Formats: sequence, structure tokens, C-alpha cells
Amino acid sequence: MSTEHESGPVTLIAVLEAPVENADEFVAGWRGHLELLRAAPGFRGARLHRALRADHRFQLVAVADWATAADLAAAAAREQSGPGAQTYAKTVHRGVYRVIGEVASGQQPDGAGVTMVNAFELPNERVEEFLGAWRPRAQRASESPGFVDFRMHQAVGDASLPLVNIAHYASVEAWKALQADPEFQARKAVNPPYATANPGLFEVVAEVL
Repeated sequence: MSTEHESGPVTLIAVLEAPVENADEFVAGWRGHLELLRAAPGFRGARLHRALRADHRFQLVAVADWATAADLAAAAAREQSGPGAQTYAKTVHRGVYRVIGEVASGQQPDGAGVTMVNAFELPNERVEEFLGAWRPRAQRASESPGFVDFRMHQAVGDASLPLVNIAHYASVEAWKALQADPEFQARKAVNPPYATANPGLFEVVAEVL
């Protein structure tokens, strides 16, 4: 796993909790917004994810990568932060994050693959303790057939979702096979009681790289 230096890149993540009103309108607005971001200084790419299941707690997850926190702040000052998420969802979890761990298998899916987003709720002061329990399961996941990559993001400062893991798999079937793996299940079983995981499968509905 690699870690990012404190002065390095940041990621803005916005998670829209169900119910989301006029989701198609929000997606269309985001697609237009991404075109405006292409030329923004320090912009490194963005993706908007939509849950595959209509009953998933988190329906939309917007992720934007920036070279520095200053570049992100400058874009926000120019009102380039995107469609107002609060217009579409009563509860929006938003935060600035840094990548604290990542693994890539070097494999690429034949098609679009699938994105797994797992947003964790836990006390901010127990993040480091939780990561110690999480790393063994992450290691097992990275060894599974069809695994492409993952990035674990930790919020800068207090956040309602202190940790957000974003992983890619070759297919839904590959992800389901991992969930059925006895060793993976055994490592998941040690999940600390103070942490709530919210895993879900998503498709990318808007992207600029």
C-alpha cells in the first residue's frame, strides 16, 4: 500500500443519501459540470457513480480528484463545485479526503466492470484502530480473481463518513464470488462494533479523466 503526503493531492467526495429527487436531472447537470472542470487548474478527474440497487442507502457518489487543497478551494470560490446536491437529497455527506492506501492488480476488465463504494461510519478518533482491523480483509480482497484496484480515502478533519473505500472489479460476479469466500468472510467477522459499513455496487454515469 502507498500513502499520500500531507501536502499532496486531495479528493472531494459527496455522497447523496436516499431518497434522491430527480436523480436523472442531477446526473445530467453533473455531466455538464464536468466539462467546465476540464480546464480548472489542478483538476485531475472526476466520476459520478449511481447505485445499481434502487434500495441502497447511498444512491449517488460524486468523486473529484485535485492536485492540492488550494486548487479545490479556488474552484469552489469560482462556483465550480457542481450542481447543488442539497437540492436533490435531504442528506448529503460531503468531505475532503486523502488517499491513505491503494492497491492495483495491474488487470483491466474486458468491459466497464463494476465499482464498489463502501462508506464507513465510525468515531473519527477511532479511525486508526479500525484500519488495523480492516487491512487484513483488504489484503484478501486484493488477491481475489477479478479484483482491479482500490483506494481507501480518509477525511481531512471531522466528517460524517470518515473513511470511504472505492474499489473496482472486473464484474458483479467477481465481487459476489469474493463475498462468498470463506476466508474473506472470516476476516469481515472481526469488524469492530463501533463501525458501520455501507458497501454497495455502482456504475459510473459521468466521467472526466
